[in-house]
Amino acid sequence: MVTATGPAPGSEMTAEIGDIEERSSAGVLHAAAIFASHMVLQRNKPIAVFGGLDADCAGLEVSAEIHDFDGLLIAQAHAYASKDVRDGFAPWRVMLPAQSEGGPYTLRIIAGNDVLEFDDVLIGEVWLAGGQSNMELELRNSENAEEALENCADPLLRFYNVPKTGVIDRNAESAASWQESSPENSGVMSAVAYYFARKLRAELDADLPIGIVDCYIGGTSISCWMSEDALNSSEAGRGYLTRYERAIAGKTQEQFELETNEWQMRFNAWNVDIAAAKRADPDVTWDTLNEQYGACPWPPPVTPTSQYRPTGPFHAMLERIAPYSLAGFLWYQGEEDEPYCDGYRELLGMMIGEWRAVWSENLPFLIVQLPQWIDKKADETGGDPMLWPMLREAQWDAACTIDNVYAICTIDCGEYDNIHPVDKRTPGERLADCALRQVYGIRRIQVHGPTVLGFRCDANGRVRLFFRYAHGLHFDGTTPDSRSGGHGVGLPTLVRVPEHSGFELAGADGVFHPATAAIFVDCDIEDLVNSRVNVVDYNATEFGIPINSRSIGTITLAAADVSEPVAMRYAWRSWGPAPLFNDAGLPAQPFRLDLTDHTEPAGSAD
Repeated sequence: MVTATGPAPGSEMTAEIGDIEERSSAGVLHAAAIFASHMVLQRNKPIAVFGGLDADCAGLEVSAEIHDFDGLLIAQAHAYASKDVRDGFAPWRVMLPAQSEGGPYTLRIIAGNDVLEFDDVLIGEVWLAGGQSNMELELRNSENAEEALENCADPLLRFYNVPKTGVIDRNAESAASWQESSPENSGVMSAVAYYFARKLRAELDADLPIGIVDCYIGGTSISCWMSEDALNSSEAGRGYLTRYERAIAGKTQEQFELETNEWQMRFNAWNVDIAAAKRADPDVTWDTLNEQYGACPWPPPVTPTSQYRPTGPFHAMLERIAPYSLAGFLWYQGEEDEPYCDGYRELLGMMIGEWRAVWSENLPFLIVQLPQWIDKKADETGGDPMLWPMLREAQWDAACTIDNVYAICTIDCGEYDNIHPVDKRTPGERLADCALRQVYGIRRIQVHGPTVLGFRCDANGRVRLFFRYAHGLHFDGTTPDSRSGGHGVGLPTLVRVPEHSGFELAGADGVFHPATAAIFVDCDIEDLVNSRVNVVDYNATEFGIPINSRSIGTITLAAADVSEPVAMRYAWRSWGPAPLFNDAGLPAQPFRLDLTDHTEPAGSAD
């Protein structure tokens, strides 16, 4: 099965741009295009300023200066351009000393008699938002877009859209710019990143600028955001390269151009038709759209210059903005890798390591675990392929096992038969909460849903699960479209019948059956300590706060068709019941347990 993800509907794809004046060049001096007026620089760490000189100026001194509004010199540093010329330029990098938040400033870069000057520069927190279409989905196309845009004006919230391309496009880079959040500008900003930045602005210092570097392309696999060396270092990565080489083998440049142009015309026409139909009827269903206009023409042809090919955006986008000083990374991706989900965990870990190596810093990496989704046709014909649970598990495992990596659960989000859910406020604000708690150390922010601590099986075939972060443990709704935001839709809050519980048990035959689930509210910490329970760590602490009975919850499972359970799982579907929440309204993440294995179950992704 191949998932047709594609760009987010209505996304602002990089258009063809004519020759324009180079705003980031002066004589022999060239700064990376991300340096521009109105930019936000990262506070409290050295500020990397970088670019290139004309090849015949290799070894020339380059200096960078920050001046305040009155022209007073705030910071200064210099370095010499490399004598090794790359792509016609001699690279240089100046490291300005760390500065606290503030502005507006002027950044001046000097090489010989050539000077670049950028105005209205702020210093604050800068995050890179990366991934594919669900990170790409723009504020103007998200849920409640009109209201959000009406209220988005904020001169201290700024963003930079890296041009979407698979080959270096200097004209597009020159046309890109840093922009203040406003009703006129923010429509083309990532909706997830906007809500993330907005909450940081609300929770942190009111005078603290927040900058977002938007760096994503809808329809890209994880292999697009890695180098050849990284992909060649693993079997999973080599598979992407091999499939790519086979796809382009024996074709001429003329064939590539013809195939791409023909596809682009079909794709553009389809998008125009879909947009017009949605304007005419905002409630039109995808069933109706697909019947009238056909399925999205995806994927595009594979070519040596495509932005969807392995390594393309890594070189043409990510490396072009590195190592712009950052607070951390946001990552929402994985849908395109459904057919090869077995290798996703390995590649995700490798990509995180490579990005950190490019930046020479162990930067925080925040992951959006995939929400619920299933294609209606697949659901009604072939059934659930059960691949998205594998991707979710890979994402959560990365957060549990890699230092300074965190994940947010969105299993209560998503839309049936729509791979691009329009609610982007929930993932954006959960990412912000994660950053506020884990990166900025604000302890009052709750970020954990109910998380399994351990289990105990009894002689009657029942399984008792113990959860932490479980105060106010309850069931709410079934699938995302049935949530009440309170205590369910006519369903009990403490007991669930098998069809609605999300829990399943399997015996020795390996066949899973839905299980009845009952929450017990009278759990005591001594019960956990003194019982023979397979416990992760009943003395675990969170920022020095011991686990106590207030944070422990238990659920008893039973399935009539499973007398001796050996395995269990929860929310292990592409789309299905996932009703378990705590009193913070945070969902339990999907998980599975081998009930014969007394090693530690996976902990929380904190």
